[in-house]
Amino acid sequence: MTTRNGKIVPEETTTVGPDDVIEIRQVRHYDMNVIRKPARTVYATPDPVYVKTVMFDVNGQLEHRVEHFDAEGFIRYIEEAFVQSVVGGGVLRAGEPVVIGLSGGRDSVALLKLMERTRDRIPHVPMTSVTITGLPDWEEPATFAAARASAAELGIDQAIVTASDIERIFKMRRPFVEAMNSVVSGDNRHLNMVVGHQVLRRMLENHAVETGAHTVAFGFNGDDLVASMVTWIMSGYRMGGIPVREIGGMRYIFPLYRITKKELMLYLELVAPELNRQGAPGRFTTGPQDRSMAYAMADHLYGLWPGVDYYLFESFANMQRYMFPFVEQKCRVCEGVYILQEGVQNPPDLCDVCEFFGAQGFS
Repeated sequence: MTTRNGKIVPEETTTVGPDDVIEIRQVRHYDMNVIRKPARTVYATPDPVYVKTVMFDVNGQLEHRVEHFDAEGFIRYIEEAFVQSVVGGGVLRAGEPVVIGLSGGRDSVALLKLMERTRDRIPHVPMTSVTITGLPDWEEPATFAAARASAAELGIDQAIVTASDIERIFKMRRPFVEAMNSVVSGDNRHLNMVVGHQVLRRMLENHAVETGAHTVAFGFNGDDLVASMVTWIMSGYRMGGIPVREIGGMRYIFPLYRITKKELMLYLELVAPELNRQGAPGRFTTGPQDRSMAYAMADHLYGLWPGVDYYLFESFANMQRYMFPFVEQKCRVCEGVYILQEGVQNPPDLCDVCEFFGAQGFS
């Protein structure tokens, strides 16, 4: 609570004059030095390129453990974190075919580069990468070239899904790009990412079914997944597990869940800078303002509680054990399986995206 010259004032609108007497009283007692001056143990190295900080909570006592990495040490750290993530969490199963979503963006390219460089340390799995086209953002030349190059370097097949494939699965009567142009330019622009992500997911699933695979790998990084948990907490909607979720007989895996966006970008810059030159996000890959808020909250959490992802993901995994079982529904149009949400009225057997396409006359 703040007073200026003995009078209570709001902090947000108060200007301070040169002779004003300002008094600030803390209304809730907690030790602010926990945030301002945390206990630290630093493991330094000459010429670092990255500093990793994780906050440890031991019997209520907090300590920031800080490690400096030079270029070689950072590469080793990221690759070790990746190996432990996919092996320790049972993310990859030996011999189980995996379909990998390969947009050509830094995350999916980094995933393939990590799998290439650690292939002798992770379970061997037959892999197919799938690149989905149909929108200008998804076909940006530098991004598409990075997708092709990373698949070739790993020595795996790359399948290309086109707009006609999307229109067939979603039974569209008008071109997909026309539908998405209508979304981003109209009152439904907030659905841009919802529709786009569901289309991407459904096309990966479809390719998996056609090739006999039951595992789909996404390149979401730690920041993405922490932001999704912010949205989950604020909405109350049901969300599957991290780093593995099973819906409709399909396994969805997130091999990069222990690695942040910045770490992936730095890793690519050090091991394959030619794959780190993608174009800027376009109108079809820019979400609504609440998405930006979720990412900002995730960044603040990482700043206040370094290593918060370790705590959140373990906590969320524990919560999955006592949550009510999911109730699944299969869309009668695109045949995608989705989770019914309590308190949300949906038409029977129709996912949100197909309902939207139908209401707008696109399918």
